[in-house]
Amino acid sequence: MNKLDPLRLSDQGPLLVFAHANGYPPQAYRTFLTPFLDDYQVFSLYLRSFWPGTDPQEMRDWRAFRDDYIPEVHSLIENYGKQAESSGSVIGVGHSLGAMTTLMAAIQDPSMFQMLVLMEPVLFPRSWGIVMRLLAPFGVLKEIHPLIRGTLKRKTRFDSREAMYQNYRKKPVFSGLSNQVLRDYVEGLAADIPEGGVSLKYSPAWEARIYETGGRADWVVWRNLDKVQCPVLVIRGEDTYVLHDPVFKSMAGKLPNGEFYTMGGTGHLVSLEAPFRTNEVVLEFLKRHKS
Repeated sequence: MNKLDPLRLSDQGPLLVFAHANGYPPQAYRTFLTPFLDDYQVFSLYLRSFWPGTDPQEMRDWRAFRDDYIPEVHSLIENYGKQAESSGSVIGVGHSLGAMTTLMAAIQDPSMFQMLVLMEPVLFPRSWGIVMRLLAPFGVLKEIHPLIRGTLKRKTRFDSREAMYQNYRKKPVFSGLSNQVLRDYVEGLAADIPEGGVSLKYSPAWEARIYETGGRADWVVWRNLDKVQCPVLVIRGEDTYVLHDPVFKSMAGKLPNGEFYTMGGTGHLVSLEAPFRTNEVVLEFLKRHKS
């Protein structure tokens, strides 16, 4: 595996480590992350689904992302923590898959974090997780999961970045994204190919495998949420199709220092659809809990 080094976006202040969603490159979050750059030392990770030469079928469940994340962040603490105002721990921020990765890392290694911001973590009700684990050996989720078929049919080559942007601009899933955020998404996702044009850096096979394995390790989270003692902000979109009321309320009952916020007028892509409103909420949370 050819691991990609994280993007270093700023170089002063407490360490803030960001983890992206399934299929969304770190560059897509540039508008959301920019307001943090003056006061925080910001690193944006590439999860293994972006690493060249990785095989999605080798991943059994999302704990693989956690196991990549923990040594990566310890390395950042070791190399850059001395320059930070709070060496020895980081502020973990994540969206969707990245939020779950960050949360699982905090359960495994609580001392690594001083605060968490979890935007739309993909955490399923306990009963769903049981069903997903039971079905896993039979491979039937590939046939019944609503997102997998469309993902595997996704176009992977375009004549240019502009053609890729114009194609995506028409897609309903991106309708809530500004032109700038969508262009940042395209720039982070497009790779030049020798014969001309661009291809996707993030393969549909990886994206589909992440959908297929979602929920399999949720039992680890549900059993151990109380181990996360640091302040945690959980943000969901008002029109989310992921973080529904039962899960939202259950998390509230189990996180010792959890705070919960619903962002009006947004869906699952909350920090991409409303980057300025979202980072205002996050910055206010960080300032209140700054040690």
